[in-house]
Amino acid sequence: MSHPQSRKAKEAKRRRAEERRRRSAEETRQRAERQHATQNRRSSVRNLRRRRRRLVSGLSWAAVVAVVAGIGWAVWIEVRPGPELAGVERPRDAGSGHVDNATYASPTPTSGAHDTRAPACGVYPTALDRGLAVHALEHGTVVLWYDASRPELGGALAAVARGQDSHVIVSPSLGLDHPVVATAWNRRKGYDDVVPEVEEFVNTYRRRGPESVPCDLI
Repeated sequence: MSHPQSRKAKEAKRRRAEERRRRSAEETRQRAERQHATQNRRSSVRNLRRRRRRLVSGLSWAAVVAVVAGIGWAVWIEVRPGPELAGVERPRDAGSGHVDNATYASPTPTSGAHDTRAPACGVYPTALDRGLAVHALEHGTVVLWYDASRPELGGALAAVARGQDSHVIVSPSLGLDHPVVATAWNRRKGYDDVVPEVEEFVNTYRRRGPESVPCDLI
């Protein structure tokens, strides 16, 4: 056995010490690498989560903006003022509601309480009851009245009505202020004949009543 103080013993001790230092340094390096890798993974996860939150937040805000824009557009569509024709009268809104035997101050009323029934659309050979006519106006129908003593006006107005898919009524009447009176809900204009503007009136005010209800044809 070598003497503890022999050169071989000292060399072996030195090598053992160096090996311990080497292993310790290697373990320290490996620990540092593992810690660094763990920190990188955690940092990557945090970054991924932040990006995901930003993406979700962005998508959420985009969805909110899209919903708000959609609602805003729908509201605007509902409340926006429609086009108007020059010279069209806007009578006072007399309300609505259902009554029996409704009476009106005008031979061509444009609003007010009316019959519970709604008339079919089309061309009437005899005068349409005014309570029915007002109910039709409420549903967005345009009612075209003409002087019953001038049947040729009825024929010309029937041609106008046939140019529409629905929501137009043509009816004779007596006591009109003009030979032809076009009416819609809270809108009215008289004409001396069936001029092109009558069709323009129909196109402008048809389906603009306070209620949107299908109109069967007679």
